[in-house]
Amino acid sequence: MMPCFAGSFERLHYTTEVYPPYNYLEQGRLTGLSVEMLRKIWDELGVAHQKIDVLPWARAYYDIEHQTNRVLFAMAQKESRLNKFQWACPIMARHNGALIALKSSKIVIRDASDLRRYVIGTIREGSTEEELIAIQGGKKTNVVRNVSLAANLSLLNKGRIQLLAHEERSASVMISQLGYNENDYEVVYVLKSLPICFAFSLSVEPGLIRQFQQALNKIIKTGEYEQLKQYFFPG
Repeated sequence: MMPCFAGSFERLHYTTEVYPPYNYLEQGRLTGLSVEMLRKIWDELGVAHQKIDVLPWARAYYDIEHQTNRVLFAMAQKESRLNKFQWACPIMARHNGALIALKSSKIVIRDASDLRRYVIGTIREGSTEEELIAIQGGKKTNVVRNVSLAANLSLLNKGRIQLLAHEERSASVMISQLGYNENDYEVVYVLKSLPICFAFSLSVEPGLIRQFQQALNKIIKTGEYEQLKQYFFPG
């Protein structure tokens, strides 16, 4: 156990979203790779387990930008966000954003210029949305912003969008959980791979984040981290 100012850590407000297998509810209990890693970090720091709020991503993202003492996870660490937050990384070294289509649509994307021909559903303020807009040179007119993958899947199946942007592994899990047949969908384009991390509002004391990072580093070096990855990302 590392020495720390437990009271200071307990003033932080922790927020996540439903984004399996990183963070999700299972029989009413919050779990997932990032959630279980956070609990191990708390144990390492000698901090009592805290409440974790579950919010839509856009709301959680707004809160960490505009309120103090916030921790949001799991957030992709991309260049446009580096100076907006403080960071403890990684929860996972590679976060693969992807564009997903119905197989029956037979869509083929050869390069980014092809994307402009399609209407694409995104998660508002999500990393895949930001990356999509960036590779389109800032073009947003073909982007439909939503609050959830469920909303985008509904639009995709109704033919109102032709592609949806989401993290590849999370989409694979959620498509099945939402009652769709995973075999009806395919990845047609892969966006940039990024690390995903714990993001802290700028108001959080840097010393706390250093201690948090040290605890995270220690956990990553143990067999427990590999066990968690194998459990939440089998195969």
